[in-house]
Amino acid sequence: MPQQPRVFTDFVPTLQLFIEEEVQGEALFARLADYHQGKARHVFQLMAAIESGVIAAMQPAIVRHGIELADPKALYEEGRREAEAMGSMTWVEFLDHVHEDYPAFNDELDQLLRLAPAADRADVQLMVDHELAFTNFAAAERSGNPNSLDTLTAFLWRVS
Repeated sequence: MPQQPRVFTDFVPTLQLFIEEEVQGEALFARLADYHQGKARHVFQLMAAIESGVIAAMQPAIVRHGIELADPKALYEEGRREAEAMGSMTWVEFLDHVHEDYPAFNDELDQLLRLAPAADRADVQLMVDHELAFTNFAAAERSGNPNSLDTLTAFLWRVS
């Protein structure tokens, strides 16, 4: 059963949660790269770099709202544990996982965008766009599009 989106009503705590999940995501994808070779490894490395770039891009919002993130080492460890639980997942299974579960993340980020004050909308839109890059990549890859990586590399340029 596909993951269902969580419901959020308060901007700053939700923003903090999502930024912390970006740290976990960076660790998740970096560790998943260790389980794969070739294109899959490269994609996981790109995804980890995108997560890192989004975290860096969110620093002004973190400061603006006085957000104190949870211990980065603990967040990173949580991401690595999640990757280890997914370590036996094949590349095709991972793509299916993104196809089935990541739309919930897109919905959640859309909620955050609706909650965002005007000063935060561009930052939150970047978070929305990075999640769309992941889902659009997976859709293209699942359909056999030889240019599936373009979505990820184009987004990485935005945050590099």
